[in-house]
Amino acid sequence: MRGSPLVRSLLLVALGALVGSAVAVRWSRAAPGAAGQTRAAEGVVPASSAESDLAHLKDVVPSQSHSMSDVGYHFANLWFAGRQRNWPLATFYFNETRSHIRWTIRIRPVRKHPADGHLVELQGIFDGIENGVLNLLKAAIDAHDPTQFEAMYRTTLESCYSCHKSSGLPHLRPMIPQAPGQPIINPDPNATWPQ
Repeated sequence: MRGSPLVRSLLLVALGALVGSAVAVRWSRAAPGAAGQTRAAEGVVPASSAESDLAHLKDVVPSQSHSMSDVGYHFANLWFAGRQRNWPLATFYFNETRSHIRWTIRIRPVRKHPADGHLVELQGIFDGIENGVLNLLKAAIDAHDPTQFEAMYRTTLESCYSCHKSSGLPHLRPMIPQAPGQPIINPDPNATWPQ
């Protein structure tokens, strides 16, 4: 028996609605995170997820000694750039040094003094160094003054050491570097290779 075209159309629409509903229900059950993803996109994150993310971030943050190794690398290269009077390179290493000191402080803004347990707030110490001797070192670099550069470099090392002592780490005694940290960078401002 052949039905009228209207009946067939209605049956096809009803069948389509049934299949569509079944697929929608099955899809929403198969993707339980979909609602959570929408809430995360709205800025709402379940507490357990935020806590596990925080714990993970604490596990992957490098130690302060790692970032201070970067500071030492850049500050040693600054010495050789200044001695070679390569002022653009000296500016680069100066900026990297300052940036990595700031990173070090963000990693661990407060240290516990190992001898007496008092808390040492590193940002306050660095503010004094940055607003004092580091500004003078930067001025010597900007003025292309090798004599003032050497004097301020030495004074900066003394300031660094005072921070180390304040933090209970007097065994970390900086010195004038004997060799560049990375011989692949040529400190000669007149270098002609590579082109």
